[in-house]
Amino acid sequence: MKNLNLAAVIFLGAMATAAWADPPATQPAKELTLDLGNKVTMKLVLIPAGKFLMGSPETEKDRDTNEVQHEVTISKPFYMGVAHVTVDQFAAFVKDSGYKTDAEQDGWSYGFSVKDGNFLFEKAYGGSWRNPSFDQKGDHPVVQVSWNDAEAFCAWLSKKSGKTVLLPTEAQWEYACRAGTTTAYPWGDNPDDGKGWANCADRSLRKKLPNLRQEFFSWDDAFVFTSPVGSFRANAFGLYDMIGNAYQWCEDRYGDYGRGAATDPTGADAGSFRVLRGGDWASPPSSSRSADRNKDYPVSRFYDMYGFRVAAVAGVD
Repeated sequence: MKNLNLAAVIFLGAMATAAWADPPATQPAKELTLDLGNKVTMKLVLIPAGKFLMGSPETEKDRDTNEVQHEVTISKPFYMGVAHVTVDQFAAFVKDSGYKTDAEQDGWSYGFSVKDGNFLFEKAYGGSWRNPSFDQKGDHPVVQVSWNDAEAFCAWLSKKSGKTVLLPTEAQWEYACRAGTTTAYPWGDNPDDGKGWANCADRSLRKKLPNLRQEFFSWDDAFVFTSPVGSFRANAFGLYDMIGNAYQWCEDRYGDYGRGAATDPTGADAGSFRVLRGGDWASPPSSSRSADRNKDYPVSRFYDMYGFRVAAVAGVD
């Protein structure tokens, strides 16, 4: 799903801001647990500072020209949600704050139905995070949320927790997604090796939508639509579902990458679009790569595919 309006990481050893005596996967992760009220919590894990190559090499299959590879320094450690914000977590926010999402304020959203083995996209009156086009439980990633909704959640959780909670920057997101890998996908360069790693467009979706004209993964993850967060393998930083399940809003405005090295980039200075990363339950291999970039308007909630995870400033705020 490209633009919906529609690289590799190199850790530089002693030159890196942070270095591991052992590979990242062997290091005990420092965790932060935030209390959202009513026995609902959220776990975040500390992501160390470091350097990596953001974007993709010109030889990577399915790459786009907007993925210009460049060196990025993440100068400070930060916390990242181990999973997408869930339905239960978002419900705790809504109950405590009385917030109404963009979809709820407008009285409609974009949804879909399945007809003749294909998607029928449609304007759904009454559609929202409470009423997506498929059944969800409380531990599924919340969908039908706009960038504005995600920002409101972060502002609420910052006030409630006393921590600075934000959407991750696009650079933080890709750095955390790669977790030291240098390949097209977190699991390697072969899309067919991704079984057990991600909830994307695979055989389970193809059985439901045999006439959908797109590429599918060769494996079956047993989920047609969203899956409970944490159902698949975590990466070396202890993060789940960095690829698949639901697209993830980032803080940045969308724009072209600079060709030079950058430290803690925060995206374009101007522009109408915000960044989305990670793909979703219907994403083909091309849109499930670590470097793949997407964009949409801040009010968009697009067909039950948009969600988010949070980041938090490490140290004393």
